[in-house]
Amino acid sequence: MTVVDPSTVKIELSRPDATFLHVMAINFSHVVPKEEVEKYGADFGKHPVGTGAYKMAEWTLGQRLVFERNADYWHKGLPYIDKITFEIGQEPIVALLRLQNGEVDVPGDGIPPAKFQEVMADPAQKARVVEGGQLQTGYVTMNTQMAPFDNVKVRQAVNMAINKDRIVKLINNRAVPANQPLPPSMPGYDKAFAGYAFDVDKAKALLGEAGHPDGFETELFVMNTDPNPRIAQAIQQDLAAIGIKAAIQSLAQANVIAAGGEKNGAPMIWSGGMAWIADFPDPSNFYGPILGCGGAVQGGWNWSWYCNKELDEKAAAADSIVDPAKAEERAKLWSDIYAKIMADAPWAPVFNEQRFTMKSPRMGGDDKLYVDPVHIPINYDYVYVNDVQ
Repeated sequence: MTVVDPSTVKIELSRPDATFLHVMAINFSHVVPKEEVEKYGADFGKHPVGTGAYKMAEWTLGQRLVFERNADYWHKGLPYIDKITFEIGQEPIVALLRLQNGEVDVPGDGIPPAKFQEVMADPAQKARVVEGGQLQTGYVTMNTQMAPFDNVKVRQAVNMAINKDRIVKLINNRAVPANQPLPPSMPGYDKAFAGYAFDVDKAKALLGEAGHPDGFETELFVMNTDPNPRIAQAIQQDLAAIGIKAAIQSLAQANVIAAGGEKNGAPMIWSGGMAWIADFPDPSNFYGPILGCGGAVQGGWNWSWYCNKELDEKAAAADSIVDPAKAEERAKLWSDIYAKIMADAPWAPVFNEQRFTMKSPRMGGDDKLYVDPVHIPINYDYVYVNDVQ
């Protein structure tokens, strides 16, 4: 890195990287003032510095954050809203009730599945529902470093045992069944890929071949926010049908993440509520952090602890193709990588979710501002408040 002048930084890479501009544009990746980092040290994260549309005015840890309009924002005339208050730690059903009572404007976790039918049956509420696609995949990880999931046939059997159609119905059809790590709208997604069909008999046969004709006992970790425990119970029932007795560990999100980041912490994890939503719209983002060797480390997000160095090399080769004219060639390389991953079956992909949220009657702006395919937060630069009596 070289400082060219007070407003320019030059970065030279050790190899070509097609994802670099995406990475530099990630919403949590910024150049920050050296003097501020030195001033606050480990507490720098509690003293944010940025150039965005809002300035932080208040932060009560674990409870609320208040942001006020940044009068020095580079885009003149924006934002439209003077102040935004985020309340943290609200149960999704409580947040929806508060929206219905006119106490809040947007529920951060969207519409709770348990209330979805009720909301959609009310014309007044349905008119304020916003739907959008997400670059998201919900999946079950299997720790490839822990027996019996160190046996590929066991992992393949789990893929065949899960009734994905039933789970999609469980969440009011707000998703489509998944058969590979990439979501359908991501470059590199292989429409011709068949994946593992739901087949209880074949799953049982594979378990027998793996030396577990009578099944085995294990644990399935899950975040304790609805609908995730219900999804985990459905997976538990499916696994029981082939002889796998999975005890559910329903825990707070932080505890599930911590268990996944321990090499021997969690045999299986249902990723719901923590499932991967792309940081940027590129197939490599579904590999490096959650399936590559670099993520299979203490505290990492590769909860299957799957590490295939040959695929790491192929991933690096794919990302070295920076010529836009070769985009199809690069996408094909990524398709081949994910096909190999599915043969090794460190995951059982379950569904690709659609996001549904709501806004209060006074909230204005295009619906696209409220649901982003990559980021859960809405675009607060352009939303506004109407005068509603």
